[in-house]
Amino acid sequence: MTAAQFTNVTVNTQASISYDGRCSSHTVMFEDGRHKTLGVILPSDTTVEQYQFSTNTSERIEIISGECEVKINGDEEFSYYRAGQSFVVEGNSSFNLRTEEIVQYVCHLEG
Repeated sequence: MTAAQFTNVTVNTQASISYDGRCSSHTVMFEDGRHKTLGVILPSDTTVEQYQFSTNTSERIEIISGECEVKINGDEEFSYYRAGQSFVVEGNSSFNLRTEEIVQYVCHLEG
């Protein structure tokens, strides 16, 4: 599980915002060169039934609060994840996510 806070980091104050403000994240840069993003995803609905995200590098997405269903590119079905769980998406891939509640996450950029 991720720490409740990170120390000795630099945070990019400009958010990455997608889906008309339904998804937003901030990049956190560590002294050793690692990067993570901290984000919030609002519930899916009839306007946006599921979100699609692409990866450039391998990512481990850790759910901090909420629950969601995720289908990683190549999977046949959605898998369920809740707070305290994580999933990995390979680089140069994509995944779809749907949720009925607000999801907060930490994305560990691992590539």
